[in-house]
Amino acid sequence: MKILLIGQGVAGTLLAWTLRKRGLQVHIADGNLPGGSSLVAAGIINPVTGKRFVKSWRFDDFFPSARAAYLSLEQALNIKIWSEQSVVRLLATPEEVNDWSARCALPDYTTHLSESEDGGEWAALVRPGFHFGIIRRAARVDFPTLIFAFRQQLVSEGFFQQKSCEYGEVEKIKGEYDAMVFCEGYRGQDNPFFPNLPWQIAKGEALLIRIQDPRASSIGQMLKKTMTLVPVGGQVFWAGGSYQWHYPDLLPGESEKTFILEHLTGMLAAPFEIVGHVAGIRPTVKDRRPFIGQSPVEPKVFIFNGLGTKGALLAPYWAEHMASYLIDGKLLDKEVDIGRFYQNF
Repeated sequence: MKILLIGQGVAGTLLAWTLRKRGLQVHIADGNLPGGSSLVAAGIINPVTGKRFVKSWRFDDFFPSARAAYLSLEQALNIKIWSEQSVVRLLATPEEVNDWSARCALPDYTTHLSESEDGGEWAALVRPGFHFGIIRRAARVDFPTLIFAFRQQLVSEGFFQQKSCEYGEVEKIKGEYDAMVFCEGYRGQDNPFFPNLPWQIAKGEALLIRIQDPRASSIGQMLKKTMTLVPVGGQVFWAGGSYQWHYPDLLPGESEKTFILEHLTGMLAAPFEIVGHVAGIRPTVKDRRPFIGQSPVEPKVFIFNGLGTKGALLAPYWAEHMASYLIDGKLLDKEVDIGRFYQNF
């Protein structure tokens, strides 16, 4: 089979990798259009999220697939992208402490959560007054390193086109391929081959900060309260992220910068400086389930999108699922099949 993927963020990269492993000829077209989230995201995998400390959907299914895929990509591309890091969770109120303790006591959470007497590697750098929890089986994927290394390989083999594939081109070029899969991130909301999908697109922003305390250079844990801090090298940390449901443009903004800074200063006792400010548009979905399947209007066109804020965790598992669907004709899981929205189409 000869496949064209449109878009090479984390979704397109993992799907291309998976299809190539199955022996398919995979071409990618990506125009480096502005606003994509993969190259500015921290690539966080967190088993327990939200104000109620709820375990992520099917985490125990997805995490082994993610670990295996990223470690295989490390070996194949001779890069380092996978880092398992625990998360120090700051607990600010008695209610949070009680909720955390209750979760820690549940059988399904014992391998993921524990209470802590101190802030671990962050103990000397956070403000006093917090209680602490520890989240285990968390990780980070270095998306930029992965995407660029995989792209270099595709370019060297003649399978990458640096161009945008306009929707009007599909009719002209579809005869060259057995299937065309759109992995275009938030732009999928305007794709005429997949009308009326319930997108809930969100803009996110993050700061890159340098903590001006030499002890920060040895930190290997993430820190989370309202914001999440992720070590990215030296004394530099990715710090985010915010959600904006309405936004005037794709650029980083001063209001979100102020919002993030307010929360960071409430978390950190150590001084820091801003060394970068990034923004990206997340391909988020109202029911928080990916969009996978065949176009209701063009049989050769498919979608692999809507991974939202959990792309690092979800992409490897669902890429395998998509590959089995395209190659072997296996049925899609009803939770992710876009047919759930086209029953009366």
